[in-house]
Amino acid sequence: MASAQASLPSNNRQETVRPLADFPENIWADHIAPFTLDKQEYEMCEREIQILKAEVASMLLATGKTMTERFDFIDKIERLGVSHHFDIEIENQLQEFFKVYTNFGEYSAYDLSSAALQFRLFRQHGFNISCGIFDQFIDAKGMFKESLCNDTKGLLSLYEASHVRTHGDEILEEALAFTSTHLTSGGPHLDSTLAKQVKHALEQPLHKGIPRYEAWRYISIYEEDESHNKVLLRLAKLDYHLLQMSYKEDLCEITRWGKGLESVSKFPYARDRFVECYFWAVGTLYEPQHSLARMTFAKVAALITMIDDIYDAYGTLDELQILTDSAERWDGSGVDQLSDYIRASYATLQKFNKEVGEDLAKKQRTYAFNKYIEDWKQYMRTNLTQSRWFLTKELPSFADYISNGAITIGAYLIASAGFLDMDSASEDVINWMSTNPKLMVAYSTHSRLINDYGGHKFDKERGSSTALECFMKDHNISEEEAAKKFREMIENTWKVMNEECLRPTPIPRDGLKMLLNVARVGETVYKHRIDGFTEPHVIKDHIRAMLVDFMSI
Repeated sequence: MASAQASLPSNNRQETVRPLADFPENIWADHIAPFTLDKQEYEMCEREIQILKAEVASMLLATGKTMTERFDFIDKIERLGVSHHFDIEIENQLQEFFKVYTNFGEYSAYDLSSAALQFRLFRQHGFNISCGIFDQFIDAKGMFKESLCNDTKGLLSLYEASHVRTHGDEILEEALAFTSTHLTSGGPHLDSTLAKQVKHALEQPLHKGIPRYEAWRYISIYEEDESHNKVLLRLAKLDYHLLQMSYKEDLCEITRWGKGLESVSKFPYARDRFVECYFWAVGTLYEPQHSLARMTFAKVAALITMIDDIYDAYGTLDELQILTDSAERWDGSGVDQLSDYIRASYATLQKFNKEVGEDLAKKQRTYAFNKYIEDWKQYMRTNLTQSRWFLTKELPSFADYISNGAITIGAYLIASAGFLDMDSASEDVINWMSTNPKLMVAYSTHSRLINDYGGHKFDKERGSSTALECFMKDHNISEEEAAKKFREMIENTWKVMNEECLRPTPIPRDGLKMLLNVARVGETVYKHRIDGFTEPHVIKDHIRAMLVDFMSI
């Protein structure tokens, strides 16, 4: 893809040379069909789901099951994507289990698969269970026993558990290496269903996967299991179908909204990614109770893309300074001398935020809106710094780039947007965000690192500096060496995020889940060292599975 210096019409008489990017076109323009929700079908699904929910709840709460059976059932519920119906029941059971089973001598009766599953579920729900649960599987040399090598189910369970590790969980570092080696070598010799699970896990660990997409995959795998629970499977399929109907209705609304902005004519320099923005929103906030928050998230993501492309692929330094100064005042003034495209983009942003502010004032959530606006100002301020580096050909130090880039990636801003319409995001939650806690630092740093890891090739070709280049310059190493170090740094941010989600936590768990889910979508979009947001063919199959193609029920 070619770089980058070209002209577009402006209201200035003198032609302006601009750092335009050759962004791929919107691949969904002719593939998102109009959708009208069939209320009768929707209500029929709802009624059947209520009946199935009662049956599954009865199974979940039934007495007489072993601990292994209980954890396995909770895991099935979560992996099939229906845990949002049983949040309270699952929370109560895990609290009960955690209080009772604290003596690791009790675990000697469990096999590796069961022990690892229990460890993963406890950690994913914030219970700080000790790695001592794995002591029975370690030999005298402190290594995992070689006798485990042929236990593929146990290895897969341990592999998935290793991804919830925190700093200091050395045994899980060994577990990751041990399981990766043996699953890779043994995968080709497995039966088809287990082989598919192993192959996918090595490519996409469950803990770092997009919950809704992972549910879509697991439903088909679970159906192949002859011992599957027919009631649970039916609930999973119906629930996925029901939510897809809501998503498709919202997606049509998002695309209509995008067309109403006249983005192609008013913002021709920018990426047309309304579908991808809604995909990111569903990946982050998929539950039905977050419908409004999901729509706001998607629209703000689209506006971030538009403003990002002004700074990164259209504006001159003088224009960007004027735009940033106006954003500091947040009154829309002082932009008359900017190009028509920039003024139109900024007016669109101002209008949207004015409407959001008025709506939140009625809901007495002005505190959330004020934080959101402050994050917009910070976002544009840091983007000016980044653009100055790019346009003056300055390559900053890695430390300076990451410090600034953790803001320009939009992670703080999109989190503020996600919290705008989330009922549990109280004033205390918003104040917590403002203290720049360790979780927010790790989450935003992850977003920047994974983005630059994936987008390096595209940005390099158009002459834009990336974190990878800064790191290469600082340490005088090759691109491949730097990429390897980036994966290590990305893993370190996950360890911090995992640790900061352990109880007690300063904010409700659905807020923590939202932040982790933003990171999970980022892992999927960028991990193949391709920018899957800018080059959307990378995530086309994910979008089709989650938003476009109905699941057969």
